[in-house]
Amino acid sequence: MRKILSQLSYFVIIGAFILSACNVPGNNAAADTPQAAQSTPTDAATVAPTATPTEVLPSETPTETATETPIPEPSITPTPEPPKAEVLRESNCRVGPGGIYALVATYQAGQMLEVVAKDLGGGYWFVRNPEKPEEQCYLLAQNITITGDIAALPKFTPRPSPTAAPYFTVAFKKLDKCKGEDFALFTLENTGSVAFRSAYIKATDQKINRSVEQAVSAFDLYVGCVLAKNIAPLEPGGTGYLTTPPFKWSISGRKVRAVIMLCTEKGLKGTCVTQSVDVKT
Repeated sequence: MRKILSQLSYFVIIGAFILSACNVPGNNAAADTPQAAQSTPTDAATVAPTATPTEVLPSETPTETATETPIPEPSITPTPEPPKAEVLRESNCRVGPGGIYALVATYQAGQMLEVVAKDLGGGYWFVRNPEKPEEQCYLLAQNITITGDIAALPKFTPRPSPTAAPYFTVAFKKLDKCKGEDFALFTLENTGSVAFRSAYIKATDQKINRSVEQAVSAFDLYVGCVLAKNIAPLEPGGTGYLTTPPFKWSISGRKVRAVIMLCTEKGLKGTCVTQSVDVKT
């Protein structure tokens, strides 16, 4: 009997233990928790950090260095120098090709002039007056030497010849000697439309009022006592010379007034033109 009671007590104790185990608070909480809440939260230390956008500052050094390409300078083609004319001997430059045209300037040997054009007549060159660049005039080709490229130069048709009365220009050339005596040499240019066939000259020493004079029928060039060139008559556009008789006293350094008359007929006849010029010998 005792043995049966002992076994019964044993089962009672075991049953009570089982019941007490079922009433543990942790087990009841777990049973009341919804299924979704039963998942165990992940430890904060193991949670992957959320990526925060980082502002990227521009680098001070550009990834590509801009290279400045130099602009090539335009090619400069040098402008060729205009053709030049060197005067070989004293020459008159006129508005037209010939002595019948108005005088623009007289150039001495060695003068350099800019060539503007060629005369279609072939005997003259058209040049620029260096003292007045706006003026241009004709020079006799035989009195100049041309340098430079003339291929691009224009060609001018000569102006019509003006109708002019008898006229001439005069210039003192130099004081020369023949047999130890002084004489004055003048250059004449026929700028009219008819020839001259005779001439008269009177030269007066202004200091002592003493004169020499003569009439001639030619316009010859004398060098000393030698006849260098015979010119008769003096044609339109032509250049001639006129000398005084020898002075019987020293005339060097004196002021001289020369009166010159040219006539269209011999013996100082026909139409005559007179000019006077003051010079210092």
